This record gives sequence, C-alpha cells and structure tokens, in this order.
Amino acid sequence: MRIVSVSSSYGGTGKTTLAVNIGAAAARSGLRVAIVDTAMQSPGLADALGVPATWSLADYLCGDCDIARAAHHLPTGAAGGEGALFAVAAIRGPQDAAGALVGGYDPGLLVEGCRRLVDALDLDLLLLDTPAGLTTEAVVCAGIADVSLHVDRIRGRPPLRLSPSFLVVNMVPASLAEPGILNEARSVHGDVPMAVLPYSPELAEFAPAGDGEAFVTAHPEHGLSSRIRALTRALTG
Repeated sequence: MRIVSVSSSYGGTGKTTLAVNIGAAAARSGLRVAIVDTAMQSPGLADALGVPATWSLADYLCGDCDIARAAHHLPTGAAGGEGALFAVAAIRGPQDAAGALVGGYDPGLLVEGCRRLVDALDLDLLLLDTPAGLTTEAVVCAGIADVSLHVDRIRGRPPLRLSPSFLVVNMVPASLAEPGILNEARSVHGDVPMAVLPYSPELAEFAPAGDGEAFVTAHPEHGLSSRIRALTRALTG
C-alpha cells in the first residue's frame, strides 16, 4: 500500500489531470486506486473525471457521512484486470465547502479519513490531490504520504518548504531539449528523482465522457500515455 500526495506551488501546472491519469494507469495495471481531491477552495477532480459528486470530502469532514460513502466507484471501463478506480470529490457545491472551511475542521480528520478509506476499499494506492501552495491540506497530505510528488512547469518556483521526493516537469514544449529542462529543474528543486512530460495538444483537447476514463486509457498508444505509465510504475514500485 502506498500513499502519494500530489502538490504544486501554483495553479495551472496540470496537477489534477496528472493525478487522474496516474490513477487510471495504476488501476489499468491491476491496482486498487483511490484519488481524493482535498482542494475544497478550488476543486477539480470531479470535472476532470466527468463524474457527479453525491457525497464529498467536505461532507465527511463535517460529520455528515463516512469517507467510504463519498468514494465514487468508476465504471469497469476505466480499469482493467483486477484493478479498480475510486474518486472522492472535494465538495458537492459552494455551500458544501463553507461548512468545512468557514466552520473549520480538525486536520486529524483528514488523516483518519485516509486510513479509513484505505481499509474500507482495500487500496493499493491512494492519491491525494492537494491545493496549490502551502495550505493546511497540502502539509497534512505530505506528512502522511510515502511519496511527495511535486508538479512544476519550466522556470518554476521552489515548492514552498514542502520538499518533494519526486518531481514532474509538466507540459514542456517540444522545442526544448530534455537534458536542459532537467538541469534547470535541479537548480530549483535539488537532486530528486524527476520526470519530464511534454505538452500534448491531444491531452489539452481531451474531454471526459462521464465514465471516468482518462487520457491514458482512452489513448494508450500515445507517447505521453507511455511516459505516464512509466511514471506510474516508478511511483508505485
């Protein structure tokens, strides 16, 4: 069992889209995977998967439901073999977030919720999609994660005192040489394991069909899908 937190220092890095595709690739390989959106002020997971949010993480944090009830089991078309893919949306609507954020919640509930989700769904991999920046959720998720995956773009900024254990430089233009990108990233983030993912017009145009399918499973032969699968193997061991 492995927990991976997915963070970024700022918005627009493609963090949530990457988390979705890593989760889908891991599920297709036969793992039981859940993705939890912890960004209640800027949720994106439900839209990225095209799935509804009947219950949410905010509902759990407010004591309105068990965390497992908020897990949306995606159709079998989104996973292969013995794998399974689940998604927990951050909120159902703005009023849902207000209860957790304005009223406040115990961050320990997030930790306990992750443990309960792992046990209830018999997970092999838990992906925690955190808000951009140095937020309570990002710090808590990094603290319980086995791997802290940080997503950046070229000429990025250091990860705001959250030291990553793996770095992805995302959406790199094809005109730029990969060795130079890696050297530049090391000058900002230090010598950590890294992966470079190129910008893909096909991914930018990809729209979820509402069945939870991700780009990596819809276009398995695409070069970017191959790189995401390699990244997933590196993260899951």
